[in-house]
Amino acid sequence: MSEKRIEILTMKAKDIKTGFGNPRKISKKKIEELEESLETHGDFGIFLIDENDNVIAGNQRLMIIARKNPEQELLCKRLVGYSEAELRAINIKDNTHNGDWDLDLLADWTADLNLDLGIELSNDNPHDHDVKDMPLIHYEKYNYVLIACRYETDYNDLVRKLGIEDKKVVIHKGKNDRKIKARAIWYDEMKAQLVEKEEK
Repeated sequence: MSEKRIEILTMKAKDIKTGFGNPRKISKKKIEELEESLETHGDFGIFLIDENDNVIAGNQRLMIIARKNPEQELLCKRLVGYSEAELRAINIKDNTHNGDWDLDLLADWTADLNLDLGIELSNDNPHDHDVKDMPLIHYEKYNYVLIACRYETDYNDLVRKLGIEDKKVVIHKGKNDRKIKARAIWYDEMKAQLVEKEEK
């Protein structure tokens, strides 16, 4: 892995990309307040970007500035030698002070992170139940067999044989169906043939 370093540079707003993504969402009211603040006080923040000029921190400010003045020069810090997981953690830490989380996207982003991100998620939904009273989601009703793959090539071969390549599994049926990349498949839907091991 290459050594980490931070480069300081200026870039035009129109040249900063948004391909990295952002699990933070912001209300229309907050966008208007941010826009008013930028007009009144100017932008005094720094934009964090990755090695491909994708914004890591400063997404909402960039959106407003690029729309109003795409030629505006912005002070940036380019993070070089950081893994994608580290960049996602930096994005989350930068976003803990404002806006709301897109919880599905945040769950995907943090699935492989093992650090304290300082996130406190409130549970203000009056329709939520205590965990002990919550009905089981269909995939929680069963026992599992875990198939662990040591190498990515083995994993790719396994999902191909199981017939779940490029498929998504519905994990919650309801008003807002949630799907994940196929990490499991129902036994009766398997395309791979399982052969019983003979006793020696």
